[in-house]
Amino acid sequence: MAELVWKQARDNAKTVLDENWDQQLPVNIEQICRACGVITYRRVMPDDLSGMIVKRATEKNARAFIDSDEPAVRRRFTLAHELGHFIERTVLAKDNEYGFREVRMGGRRENDYFPHEFFADEFAGAILMPETKVMEFKSEGKSVQEMARLFDVSVSAMEMRLDNLQKR
Repeated sequence: MAELVWKQARDNAKTVLDENWDQQLPVNIEQICRACGVITYRRVMPDDLSGMIVKRATEKNARAFIDSDEPAVRRRFTLAHELGHFIERTVLAKDNEYGFREVRMGGRRENDYFPHEFFADEFAGAILMPETKVMEFKSEGKSVQEMARLFDVSVSAMEMRLDNLQKR
């Protein structure tokens, strides 16, 4: 099942990029969210909450809320993660109403819906760090730190993306 989830996440991220990405780095995740129908908000959120996405059946657009107190690279990843939930629910599950909260728990997230979180994390990595660009930079000998700077992500997110691409 895990193989199917990560493959669907990557395939959907590629589709979203193909339809909405101007090939500029870093990927403009807020612009892509708007193009997909997700309105983004930055708010001070409770200490344990990084972000959340909500879509009600009566509303046209989903709303993603990101903690404005977090570093920019974390906000970008959280927003891409919330977009992953949006894509998974609207494209794959065909849901018109849902809500997800990104809860921080001592470095680990609350995983009540593990497959959903796995999909959203894999989607976020794939959309912020497109595989073709990662492989291009890797073949050029760029360091993890340099790639993280070019993609505007944390070094740990870049390391995870490289690790995930190597495994699959």
